[in-house]
Amino acid sequence: MKKYEVIVEDDSAEQLTELLNSLPYVKNIKQTNSISSYTLASEEALSVDWLAEEDDDLQKMYKK
Repeated sequence: MKKYEVIVEDDSAEQLTELLNSLPYVKNIKQTNSISSYTLASEEALSVDWLAEEDDDLQKMYKK
């Protein structure tokens, strides 16, 4: 079995639940009511390239 996590806006949750219930291969649906703001902030922070372009050039120059 595989497990997937799907994030939807609150106003679309009922639509998604109906759709999932209509699929014969969906075994279980579990709904949580919120996502931690720390989780969202962490995902956003991880998507940022923290290495400045100048630093990247210096690392390439001095790389041994």
